[in-house]
Amino acid sequence: MTKFKISNNTGSPIHYEKEIHSLCSFAQKRLGFQKPPSIFLNHDERNASNTLSKTGHYDPNTMEIHVFATGRHPKDILRSISHELVHHAQHMRGDLDMEGYSGKGYAQKNPKLRKSEMEANDPMLFRDWEDSIKEKENTIYNERRIRKMSFKDWKNKELSENLNQKWGFKMDLDKLNEAHCGKRDDMDEAHCGKRDDGVKEETIDEKKDKEEGDEDDKEVNEEFPDHDPKKHGEIKVKDGPGDSSITTKGKMVKANENLNEEQIVNEVMKRLMKYMNKGN
Repeated sequence: MTKFKISNNTGSPIHYEKEIHSLCSFAQKRLGFQKPPSIFLNHDERNASNTLSKTGHYDPNTMEIHVFATGRHPKDILRSISHELVHHAQHMRGDLDMEGYSGKGYAQKNPKLRKSEMEANDPMLFRDWEDSIKEKENTIYNERRIRKMSFKDWKNKELSENLNQKWGFKMDLDKLNEAHCGKRDDMDEAHCGKRDDGVKEETIDEKKDKEEGDEDDKEVNEEFPDHDPKKHGEIKVKDGPGDSSITTKGKMVKANENLNEEQIVNEVMKRLMKYMNKGN
């Protein structure tokens, strides 16, 4: 691997030298030049204060790339280096003709240099290098691409973010599940419905269902005192107009109740968002 000479003349440390070497190596393979150029990062306050100032230039006599780095974003600096690397490749293959007019407006007045600038201004060299870095390395650049999120996790994430945005608190559903499953040291198995004697304890929902069932049984017994469920079967009563039937055991009987997990989550999100919008 070719080692490129990089001179930092900015007076401040740079944190993207690794990326410069990577870009230069990529350009060398793509463009096919043998001799590497020297790269200088220069400091110039006056140049930096001018909106249409120079960003860099290439000297074919010394094979040096000079880039003005003062006040610029590192990615913009790398893009300028990419541009000048193309000029270096043109010089190496004998296509960079510096004869003729090279003053202001040379890109419009000198056809040969105009052609050279058109090739150097092609952004795909830099873009292809950038995408190659993001694809092959496990970095913050491509974290979203390499991490596959399940539909359930995505829904939980969206719900948590919406709650945080609306009411200013954040709920970690994963930690909530861990606590429920007895993964905390300060919890015993009883909180998950397990007892030392092997008998499963009733959950809050199960207790609620049982209490509701007892209330339903009480109402049926009061209305039909002579009714015996063992002999006559369970009586279905209505909780209200259009409501689902309720047996004497307090269980809701819904028609076509074949909702999968995704449909249930969608319905919960839909109702939550409707409730949240009412508060706006």
